[in-house]
Amino acid sequence: MTLSMRAAVVLCAAVVLVACSPAAAPATPSAPATPASTPRTTPVDGSAERLVPNAVAARPAQPGMAPRYRAALVPDPCVDRDLAAPVATDIALTVLDRTYALPAAYAPPDLVPAADAGLTGASGDKLVRVIVLGDLEAMRAGWEAAGLSIEIESAYRSFANQAATFDLWVARIGYPAALLRSARAGHSEHQLGTAIDVTSAGWSGRVGDWAAESAEGAWMASHAWEYGFVMSYPADSIDATCFGYEPWHYRWIGREVAARHRAGRLDLRQFLERYATG
Repeated sequence: MTLSMRAAVVLCAAVVLVACSPAAAPATPSAPATPASTPRTTPVDGSAERLVPNAVAARPAQPGMAPRYRAALVPDPCVDRDLAAPVATDIALTVLDRTYALPAAYAPPDLVPAADAGLTGASGDKLVRVIVLGDLEAMRAGWEAAGLSIEIESAYRSFANQAATFDLWVARIGYPAALLRSARAGHSEHQLGTAIDVTSAGWSGRVGDWAAESAEGAWMASHAWEYGFVMSYPADSIDATCFGYEPWHYRWIGREVAARHRAGRLDLRQFLERYATG
């Protein structure tokens, strides 16, 4: 092979390597990245149109995986403020708590009914982001294989819907107690379209420990992480999470990130600080 031929081969190889290298494109809570093929919508009343029908056919990409390992965002996250949620390597990994919030107008551009993941009845009517569907469908198949039936009680909530939910808790148990049981509007993980509240037939709702008192809750506590879903507010974590124990509330962060979270043994909020940028 001549010298000029070798140079041509090396140049071609370099071009191929560059073309195959992944490009990180972090999304921000105030202006999340929108796929070029999907029109942007920002419904705030919970009535998002179906943008991607039958989307389970191809499992979407998982969230960005590059942790930044930055210091704590604020030293006192349980103080009730309305700071803009910090930019994350992927919006699915956004830190939301009693301090950090999403804009009132934010809604995911790719909401679809959970029926597209095989959920039926009222569960199928709940909205989630299309990126969740593949893992949600696999998790549904997992609990069904175990002979269990789990229902989605709540999924995506708009800013306005969350405001109404919080007001109901205030009317029921008073403002101070409501702050531990429900998020103020903008501060809820449900607005991301990647969080679900799950339950099972015969369980008493928000009274008792679903994870300990039902086979369905125990299955979720043991296996949800395998499908990318993490319990956001586990028992005895109020100092770190700023909310009371919610064995029914799971947030999707992707399978690989969920595995890292489980191995690290940090509460979710503390773990997600690693993925905040800026």
